[in-house]
Amino acid sequence: MKAKKSVVSARKHTKIAKKIHSYNFLGLCSATLFFALSLLPSLLPRPWLFQGLISGFSVAVGYGLGVLVSFTMRWMLQTKLPKKQSVASKSWRTLKFVSPLVIIISLLLGVGWQNEVRELVSRQPMSYWAIIPIFAVTLLVAIGTLGFARLLRRLNNRINKKLRTYVPPRVSFVVSIVAVVAVFMWVTTGVFANFMVSQANKIYSIKNDSIPPDVTQPISQLRSGSSSSFVSWDTIGYQGRAFVGKGPSIQQIKDYTGTNDVVEPIRLYVGLKSATSASIRAQMAVAELKRTGAFDRKVLVIANTTGTGWLEPQTVDALEYMYGGNSAIIAQQYSYLPSWISFLVDKENATNTGAALFDAVRSEWAKLPVDKRPKLITYGLSLGSFSGNAAFAGVNDLRLSVDGALFVGTPSDTRLWQTITAGRDAGTPQWRPTYKQGTAVRFASDAQTVNEKQETWQVPRVLYLQHASDPVVWFDFKLLTTKPDWLGETRGDDVSPRIQWYPFVTFAQVAVDQFFGTAVPNGHGHNYPNVIVDAWAAVASPQDWTPAKAQKLQAIIDAY
Repeated sequence: MKAKKSVVSARKHTKIAKKIHSYNFLGLCSATLFFALSLLPSLLPRPWLFQGLISGFSVAVGYGLGVLVSFTMRWMLQTKLPKKQSVASKSWRTLKFVSPLVIIISLLLGVGWQNEVRELVSRQPMSYWAIIPIFAVTLLVAIGTLGFARLLRRLNNRINKKLRTYVPPRVSFVVSIVAVVAVFMWVTTGVFANFMVSQANKIYSIKNDSIPPDVTQPISQLRSGSSSSFVSWDTIGYQGRAFVGKGPSIQQIKDYTGTNDVVEPIRLYVGLKSATSASIRAQMAVAELKRTGAFDRKVLVIANTTGTGWLEPQTVDALEYMYGGNSAIIAQQYSYLPSWISFLVDKENATNTGAALFDAVRSEWAKLPVDKRPKLITYGLSLGSFSGNAAFAGVNDLRLSVDGALFVGTPSDTRLWQTITAGRDAGTPQWRPTYKQGTAVRFASDAQTVNEKQETWQVPRVLYLQHASDPVVWFDFKLLTTKPDWLGETRGDDVSPRIQWYPFVTFAQVAVDQFFGTAVPNGHGHNYPNVIVDAWAAVASPQDWTPAKAQKLQAIIDAY
């Protein structure tokens, strides 16, 4: 019996060994290294599922790079590497011992690193039991990705084999690779991408047509979607209905100001379905502004929405409290897809909408006597900031066009943001740059920074709020192959000093971090409500504004 068990055990061991040896040696070495690197910390803490996704992707990329190096060596040397039974067998035995050891140590260290990041952003620590599901997800993703890669290789081999009857081997090899890559790109960026976008449109259009809980069609003529509005309630979308159907009441504003000298705020919104083009929707927005008397208010805010058409309640409410309701906010929807999808497929719509809305509103505003105009402010959060920045050719154009600008959590792909950041004063870090000594444009992450040396900050003021730990700001496709400045300079207080840049790995980490940008407390990641009152006061404060009023209002916003 013992002999039989030994034979069975030996056979199983042989099968496992054959399975392992069917993979490329350098590929497995590289995959192990990339797995360890993927567990290094990034900007925000990651749940086990998403850590597994990053690690699985990293393992697949690492294996592919190892295979590429191995293939290149054989191609250049025109010979096979040593057989496993000889010198290579010792390398395989070493790998079988070292790789599992590296994996276990990396998993344990990875959880510890994640807990360091969690402490920096005031989150509860992760259990070390998380290493089990992390590893399981990593295996599934890596095996699935490598399986797909092998299917492509088989397709390449078939094409190569058929072409060899007509052209030289090396020519057929190159042509087959080009053909497979072309098919892959066509499927992923064409057929597959179009299918995914189509399905996303179907899914999110259903929500866009729905009505948020506790929201009803407004009765006030000062709201879009009312019976007197030029914009139909049925066309302004889910987020538009939430915007015009909510906000502080007159009584709430009275309670805050302590006076009866308040008015109802004007909230206007043009939905994606309200008209067929961005320019027509912009003209509808102007018509709404005229209809409601918005140009007679003290402040007029052009609010650029996120991908779904959302406007952050804390931000728009804070401005209305601040002005005792004597304000008007106009917004225009360009998509109903989440921002991360809109960023990939709707960027042109975002820029066109931002420019069209601003140009239309400012053209009408500019016709008014200078002493009769409201303050004109442009604002945007996240992809809304990307959209809002698109209306301006440069800093001078921006400052000559508005009375103030507030941009929050701006994506790094924003052209104007890139220009300003690239032109920052020498010695100032990318995450908090100083631009021309802060005379006109400033960057801040907290109230203290916003309020520093305001006497030297010229009007009109431009303010960019951004956190060192905000992945929406720092995500960039260049991360695939290029180390960013923010990882080579002095870092913010909530960014781990352990973060290092590695090709592909850091890109995957920051890409996934974006999904958790708002899953951390205010003051970190993509959450800015705790500084929004001071930010508004910096770029558009009323004449009678005081620190006491700011403190009282921030307490209201913090309670949301």
